[in-house]
Amino acid sequence: MNDTWHLPGGLTGRLLRSLLGGRVAYFALFVLVHSVLAFTTAGMTWFDVLELVLICAPQGVLALHRRMSTGVLIVSAAGLVLAAALGIYSLPSDGRWPGYEAWQLGAITISLFGFALIRRYLAAWLVLLGVAGIAVGWAASTNQGWAYGAGLVDRHFGTLLVGTLFAWSLARSSATFEVYRALERRTRALERAASARASARRSAAESVLEQAGPMLRAIADGRPLSETDRRELLVLEGALRDQIRAPHVAVGPLRDAIADARRRGVNVLLLDETGPDVDARTRAEAATWLAERVASARTERFVGRLRSSDGAVSVTAVDGATSDWATFERSGRRTESAHSSAVS
Repeated sequence: MNDTWHLPGGLTGRLLRSLLGGRVAYFALFVLVHSVLAFTTAGMTWFDVLELVLICAPQGVLALHRRMSTGVLIVSAAGLVLAAALGIYSLPSDGRWPGYEAWQLGAITISLFGFALIRRYLAAWLVLLGVAGIAVGWAASTNQGWAYGAGLVDRHFGTLLVGTLFAWSLARSSATFEVYRALERRTRALERAASARASARRSAAESVLEQAGPMLRAIADGRPLSETDRRELLVLEGALRDQIRAPHVAVGPLRDAIADARRRGVNVLLLDETGPDVDARTRAEAATWLAERVASARTERFVGRLRSSDGAVSVTAVDGATSDWATFERSGRRTESAHSSAVS
């Protein structure tokens, strides 16, 4: 039973991930704070509602997706510039400091910090320069002097600079962390592969020692070897070679068929040239086919060879002057020679 719980996909899944990650809470707090500022500083107007929508929309996109396409970025940047223009041109023009009436500028800077976090540095700074140009132009057009307009936005340049440097350092740290994670995954994969190879070698050695155990004890006891014993030593020697040359196929029925053939006096050479991408079931089918040919071998020499290409396994059986071949594919399709052909 699989107890792993997965979040749903689509919009519902993104909302849940945003909520669990704190992004929805942040967005709700952003909207709440700036709604209070917009509706309480100078009274509620339709301009305030429009500005709030234009400023909060990019924050909603970032909270839900954490990225922006180029098209969405352009529309969001244009919306922020428009919100800045609406807010600035609604400020009092009598020279007094607007205070929280200029809440739009701080909210826009926070949105631009979000641009920096998704590595849209140029867009963030171009929008802020546009906002600064609007502020300076408005101040000059209302005879308050360009310095008054620059004073409205100068601190926001410092805020965005700090935010940009933070976002840049965070991006570098994230990239370094991803490289470290990739290296760690690769190291673990290599360790698992080395462990698997060591386990395979141990299994192969144990298998050979299990077969050779009685014979090794007989040699250790000094018992004279008969002709049958010498032939069995040749079988064991061949089994050891097979474990080195073809550890993935020299098992089960094929191993037993090769051992029987060698006891009959057949010199069997087994070659495995299949790659690691070969499906185990496909390789097993090819080995079973080859075991049938080895079992029927009656000449002095038999060569079995397995090769792989695009996941398929091609196997050739050469028995003296004749040869058979077959191809086994991952899909279960099988191509086989119709008859044996003479080998020159």
